[in-house]
Amino acid sequence: MSKIKWLWSVAIAMGIVLIYASLSSYFIKIDDWYNGLSLPAIILPPLGMTIAWSIIYIINITVIARTIYYKYYLYLLIPICILGITNIIWCMVFFTFHSIVGAFVVLILQTLLSVAIFIMLIREDCISMIFWQVNLVWYLYLLCLIWGLVLGK
Repeated sequence: MSKIKWLWSVAIAMGIVLIYASLSSYFIKIDDWYNGLSLPAIILPPLGMTIAWSIIYIINITVIARTIYYKYYLYLLIPICILGITNIIWCMVFFTFHSIVGAFVVLILQTLLSVAIFIMLIREDCISMIFWQVNLVWYLYLLCLIWGLVLGK
């Protein structure tokens, strides 16, 4: 019974992450505007960004699946799903509307939300908290990249 419950938890988590990952990727368009940006030196190449986002999505699936499986802290699904929604908004603001400052504001919100999720996970699930550290570092890295764009360096 518990293996089936775990598989259902993983399937639901994959569905949630697939929805916001595919909606986010819909707005990503590498065009002349993006190619004309003066990107910071610490930016990963496109393949590195793809691999990093894949790892982040796997971590999100793992944390969501553990949250669903251990039902006693289901309230964590709310901020995690809000983080996914803000990821869609970030892609829309940056890649569609070409607003660096708007993307920076959304990314600050995402980073603060990631910190809040990390703090909630400390109380509820140490294994998920360890996984979430990678997510937190990733959003801090992205914040540094956008800060470099805001400053024009």
